[in-house]
Amino acid sequence: MIIASLLSGVAVLLWLGLLAYIGYMVVQRSQGRRSKVSIPVALLILIAAGVVSTLSTSVVIIDAGEAGVVFNVFTGTQPGSLGPGMHFVTPYINQVYRYTVREQVYTMAKNPAQGESDSLWAPTIEGLQVGIDSTTRYRIDPDKANHVHNKLRNDYVRILIRPGIRSIVRHYVSQNMVTDIYGPKRAQIQQEITEALRERLEGSGFELLSFDIRNVNFTDDYAQAIEQKQIAQQEAEQMEYVKQKEELEAERKVIEARGMKQAAITNAEGEAEALRLVSEQIARNPNLLSYRYIEKLSPNIRVMMVPSESPFILNLEGLETQLGTEEAP
Repeated sequence: MIIASLLSGVAVLLWLGLLAYIGYMVVQRSQGRRSKVSIPVALLILIAAGVVSTLSTSVVIIDAGEAGVVFNVFTGTQPGSLGPGMHFVTPYINQVYRYTVREQVYTMAKNPAQGESDSLWAPTIEGLQVGIDSTTRYRIDPDKANHVHNKLRNDYVRILIRPGIRSIVRHYVSQNMVTDIYGPKRAQIQQEITEALRERLEGSGFELLSFDIRNVNFTDDYAQAIEQKQIAQQEAEQMEYVKQKEELEAERKVIEARGMKQAAITNAEGEAEALRLVSEQIARNPNLLSYRYIEKLSPNIRVMMVPSESPFILNLEGLETQLGTEEAP
């Protein structure tokens, strides 16, 4: 690009120099001065200007990220394209058109700040309207830039990209239910749209890099219905959680009651066994109970008064007999 610009600048200077020289000679003649036009000088400037102008039109510099398409005034668009670098073409006959082959992004979104304000609305299989926000990344195939030049020129976004995206997305949206589009089949639908869009763009000289469904929009009524459904679903999940918690709590209480029952049975069995052993010992030694009773009394108590009708654990008659026997001698 710098070389071509430099040659063009030099050619302009030479042409200006030639005109200035001719103008100078005309002024000299108009003032009555005899100045002879130097034919060799004028011819030299003319030849230099012609050569430099020819070189400037024959040298073409293609920048990185561009592809050049050569158009011949006699035969039309030439096959193939020019890659980045310096190229020589036939001056005045061939003209080079430049096309960017860098990645381009086309966004269809509901929010104008995110790109084109044209979210794609299409009916689903149930007849419900959904809006699809999408982003398409593509670029011109460098080897097919001549095809783009012949068919589309620089108007390919309006002629091919936008209509192609809209028609394919509408087609696949109309074949699916709304719950599939924003639900589990969303990735599959996106992949199907990508494959169909890739096939269409490649046939027109483009490469599809990616197609992404950014968002799924709904009408206000349907969005409200979805919100209510989600609220009801969350409430149902909450109730299920409470139910499970209560069931676990009830199960815990049952297990706890079983444990307490088993503990009570074990304690009862232990007490019964203890009573059985005590009964056996009392049966073998009847005075053991009296001994235990006396043992529990304080050793300092000598007289104990009890109600006359109270049952006596001690055999008082036996004790009196024993006391009398002891006092007789």
